[in-house]
Amino acid sequence: MLKLFISKSKELDEKELAALVVLNGMYGKKMGKVLTSLECMGYFITGRFLQRTKQKDRTILDSLKSGLESLAERKVITILDQSGGNYAISGGGLEVDTGKEGFIVVEQWEMQRVFTESSKPFHVFAFFVNLMGTVNNRTKEWHMPQDQMVECWGGSKRTINSYLDQLSGMGLVYVHRHKKRRADGTYYKLNNSYGRYCDREAIIKEAESYADALECEEFCEKVDRRAVKLRYNAFCEGAKKYQGSPDAVFGLYKECVAYNNSLEYMATNGYDGEGCPKGLLDLSVFKDGLCGEVPTQAALDFADIKRRFTEEEYAGLY
Repeated sequence: MLKLFISKSKELDEKELAALVVLNGMYGKKMGKVLTSLECMGYFITGRFLQRTKQKDRTILDSLKSGLESLAERKVITILDQSGGNYAISGGGLEVDTGKEGFIVVEQWEMQRVFTESSKPFHVFAFFVNLMGTVNNRTKEWHMPQDQMVECWGGSKRTINSYLDQLSGMGLVYVHRHKKRRADGTYYKLNNSYGRYCDREAIIKEAESYADALECEEFCEKVDRRAVKLRYNAFCEGAKKYQGSPDAVFGLYKECVAYNNSLEYMATNGYDGEGCPKGLLDLSVFKDGLCGEVPTQAALDFADIKRRFTEEEYAGLY
């Protein structure tokens, strides 16, 4: 798939960034310029022709137009000619000199997945680019504090976590959440380690090395077990909230894992007749067809959701 290069030296907003990335992917040295249209740019980032009769499609096209106009006004690009939504754009400023400046690489399919699946594609894509710009090329991961992300990229921790969850759900980013905190009197949680989902094994390995290099202690995060149990029971009873919503089911699965991990007494409380430690939630209900009491309409579409699990987590459902 086509690789897209983004210079780290340019300060761009989310609309400018998306427009410039598209132009970078379309540009060819031989022609020396880009002949394109808003419709072609929309196809480039979504893999389909957008329709102005649909609000989301119209928003994407209008945002691309706004990004082009802003780039031209700031003289980042030069529009040689324009007719409606058709453009002739000079090649100046579209290339990234990878030998002289810092750069970030994303692939076209990654951009298309964001713009296809996210409700705020321009913001989420800009966050993804910034996040990948921090990843160590050798170790394939990094552990930038969320406070620093907020300071550098704006938004709030809630926004950061929302974007991380979206990108994780898309199979683009893997986040390793440490279950350790510093044992130096501050008791700060270790920063999450992250990177591309395809590099998750390297991320986990490096994250463990990072944790081993620090003086840490294990801890169990606080979990509202009553609330999780109520949601779990609702899922087992076929609640509409979870029908046809793999992301909602995945979120509940994560909560149930945290629920089980929080039970300090689970190793000493014995086992019930079903073979599960007392008090633990039976995670097999999340595996389609394994639990008879789960209604068919509440069964997971695992062909779609399996990519959202690590191999270890998916194996744990059996």
